[in-house]
Amino acid sequence: MNCEPGNLKMKTEAYLGLDLGGTGVKAGVFSRHGKMLAFGRRQFEPTVSREGHVDIPVETIREAARSAVREVAGKCGAEILAMAVSSQGETFVTLDAKDRPIHDAIMWYDSRAEKQAAELRRAVQAATGRPSSIDAIVTVSKIKWLKENRPGPMRRARRHLLLPDYVSYILTGRAATDINTAGSTGMMAPGGRAYDPAVLKAGGIDEHQLADVLPPGTPIAKIRLQAAKAWGLSPGTLLVAGTNDQYAGALGAGNCRPGILSETSGTCLALVTLTAKPPRALPEGLMSGSFPVPGHWFILAYSKTAGLVLDWFRNEFYRSAPWKDMEAAAKAVPAGSNGLLALPHFDGTISPVGNPSARGAFCNLTLRHKKADMFRALLESLAFSLRENMEIIARSGYDPQVVRSIGGGAQNSLWLQIKADVTGREIEKPAVSEAAVFGAAMLAAAGRGEFKTAAEASEKFYRTRRIFAPDRRNARQYRAAFEGYLRLKEQLYNEPRARQE
Repeated sequence: MNCEPGNLKMKTEAYLGLDLGGTGVKAGVFSRHGKMLAFGRRQFEPTVSREGHVDIPVETIREAARSAVREVAGKCGAEILAMAVSSQGETFVTLDAKDRPIHDAIMWYDSRAEKQAAELRRAVQAATGRPSSIDAIVTVSKIKWLKENRPGPMRRARRHLLLPDYVSYILTGRAATDINTAGSTGMMAPGGRAYDPAVLKAGGIDEHQLADVLPPGTPIAKIRLQAAKAWGLSPGTLLVAGTNDQYAGALGAGNCRPGILSETSGTCLALVTLTAKPPRALPEGLMSGSFPVPGHWFILAYSKTAGLVLDWFRNEFYRSAPWKDMEAAAKAVPAGSNGLLALPHFDGTISPVGNPSARGAFCNLTLRHKKADMFRALLESLAFSLRENMEIIARSGYDPQVVRSIGGGAQNSLWLQIKADVTGREIEKPAVSEAAVFGAAMLAAAGRGEFKTAAEASEKFYRTRRIFAPDRRNARQYRAAFEGYLRLKEQLYNEPRARQE
């Protein structure tokens, strides 16, 4: 506690970051010097139907977020000056005129809307003369699917809200989101600053049904009294526009200038690096756009399945055993998993080559292999995926020399060492591994005026905890295993090797 003269105690002033992930929420409170004061999480599990639809009641997410925020706000006892939200993209819910959900929230990796995406692409190209990148993942495709498959309820649609829009609406009464997260809807015009009338028309969507779009770090509004009480916050707490979880994580990892790559091993595997000039002629598997730091653009590569695969393996083979026990078992297995290879792409690939039909695999299984071999093979396969995506970024003219690992995977020392051995690069573990929560708090601090920019907050708050250097012997072993991984992809996915080289 800070004290004033006369022994009058004053609460520590702090900022709160809330991260809305694919399998749960995380909340963290940080002092004005970047020290974590409290951290909490709540888990949830979306439902996957036989058709592959992935849904969850939005009330489940809301209650998880409220509970996590209330816990950390009470635990630290600080005066929270401002908060911001880091969130997955695409995931959304539709509300009626009385703010009741018309359907469960549809998760970002749900790909039910392939047909609708193709129809939207054709309609937008016919109307504008330009090609469209709308796919089955983006929000507009799923809204069109709902209109066609649930026309009765969707006639009552008043608002289509992404998760941060929804949180903003229930906390402040204003539905607002940031430019980056809005970009995941498929509804933004070229340049990413406003909605595209051609897309809205093709999707049958009125702009008034959508959230206001703001630059990350922009103040939205103060939290209303009733919501503040329910969430354990002060009514004076300012809500600031956050950003997509990958970019919030990059900020939290000190990735606020060119030359740094942050890799997130969370639900998915994502790589982010920055450039001071708009990137041009990127290959199919890489994405780019404006970054929350003015004058900077991101280059993004990602795989849809990372932590999801490890969660599946744990639930099916280890009966939800502690992660430390699984790590210890895998550590006893030599590099190369006794000849066992795995492909972790259980739900298709996006980069370096888009292939929605790709599926996971184990190769070279023998009667002597055990589940510890299989678990290590999965860890190694995700490191191989990291390496091939790092290489495609490097071949595109961007070769960061600093690599920082964030997300839940940064808690696993064995996995971090495997990544260093596979990539041949030093891997930094940040002092705060929950970087998306940290990055959201940085945006909150910048939005309230603590810093001039989010980059200034990122530079001042970031600290490295440990560096994992490559083991030369293991690195030699992994060179051959990586080649085997690429050959296996080539054979099973029918991907010409030339597209990977």
